[in-house]
Amino acid sequence: MFDAQRIARKALVPLMLTALNCSALQASNLSTSADLAPDEIAASRSQVISLTQTKTDIPARNLALVAQAGESLNGDITQTGNALEAFILQSGYALDASIEQQGSHNLGLIVQTGSYNEARIEQYGAYNNALIEQTGTGHSSSVTQHGQGLSVLVRQYR
Repeated sequence: MFDAQRIARKALVPLMLTALNCSALQASNLSTSADLAPDEIAASRSQVISLTQTKTDIPARNLALVAQAGESLNGDITQTGNALEAFILQSGYALDASIEQQGSHNLGLIVQTGSYNEARIEQYGAYNNALIEQTGTGHSSSVTQHGQGLSVLVRQYR
């Protein structure tokens, strides 16, 4: 668990700052507060974001990031390869986040705030890390891992 906590500390703060300043959130005119209540969301619309990423032989950092604020939103990331990173950051009501990774030394991170959100991470391979952090009420989460040297950390706060 210490690896997952170290990764969360190293990755979460810069990631949150990057995501909250991303052009997609700014263009949507939604507040970038990480603790929006459903009635504080300026505009909500049904939105699904799905990313599929396969690592190539090109030496590059493979990072997939989904940042959403609103209600009834879906964020899905599917990755195949090694040393991949997937991050889903969501704030709002009735959100759904899903990460699937196949390979080794991968990291999946889901951070959700609000109410009645659902998070799922599936990892297949060796030395993968899964981290889910949910703040609010009525959340559910699940992690499925197959392989060796795996770590998982799930935190749920009121």
